[in-house]
Amino acid sequence: MKHFYDELWTGKDGKAPGAGQHRRDWFHRWFLDHLINPFARDRTTIAREMLPSGDRLLDIGCWGGEEAKAFGAFEKFKEVHGVDLIEESIKRANERGLKAKLADMNVDPLPYDDRFFDCVTLMAILEHVTDPYKVLREVHRVLKPGGTLIVSVPNVASFSNRFRVLFGRCPVTSLDPGWDGGHLHYFTPRDLKRLLGEIGFKVVGRAATGGLRLVKQLLFSLVGEFVYQCERRA
Repeated sequence: MKHFYDELWTGKDGKAPGAGQHRRDWFHRWFLDHLINPFARDRTTIAREMLPSGDRLLDIGCWGGEEAKAFGAFEKFKEVHGVDLIEESIKRANERGLKAKLADMNVDPLPYDDRFFDCVTLMAILEHVTDPYKVLREVHRVLKPGGTLIVSVPNVASFSNRFRVLFGRCPVTSLDPGWDGGHLHYFTPRDLKRLLGEIGFKVVGRAATGGLRLVKQLLFSLVGEFVYQCERRA
C-alpha cells in the first residue's frame, strides 16, 4: 500500500519537480504548506535583513548576480565581488555590476588576499561542495576579523524529513532535479554551528525560511532551510 510520504516533494506524475517549479504532494499543498508557508520568507529576504554595511562583500556561488542584487548588496557595500564555476554566470554577473571571477570551490582557493572582505555570503552552496571544511577555511581567510559570514543550508533533520525516515524514505533537502538536487553533504542547525565554531566563526544570529517565525525560533531543530549570521573571530 502506497503511503502519502512515498510521494513527498514530487508531482502527480511521480517525477521530481524541476528547479523553480515547487510542485507539492497533497499533504504539503493542503496542510503543511498552509501551516508553515515555506515561501513566505525565503533566504534572500533573510539575508537582506542580516546584511551589514561595509566596503567589500563577496558572494560565493554568485550565478549571474541576481541574488546579490536581491538581498541588497549594492545598497550596503561599495564593492560587490562574486565567484562562480560557470563562465556564462561570470559574464552575466559582471554585466550586473559585480566584480566576478571564475573559481571552482571544489579545487580552487579564493582568488583574494587575506582579510580582504567585510562580508561573505554563502547561500545554498555548502551542501554542494566536496569539502565544506576547505571552503569555510577559505572564507575565514579572506574575511576581516569581526567580519560577517551569512550562510544558508537545508536542514536534513527537519520535521518533514523525520517523518520520511520514520516511514522508510530518504530525507529530501532540495526541489531541484537529480538525486536530491546534487547535494553532497547534509547539515542540522546544531552540527553546522559546531562546524563553524571549529573553523573560527561565532553564530550571532539565526532565522528559518517560511512562516511561523516565533514557533520556528523555539523549535529550531525542526525547521527546513535556515540561515546563520556569523562573526569571524580574530
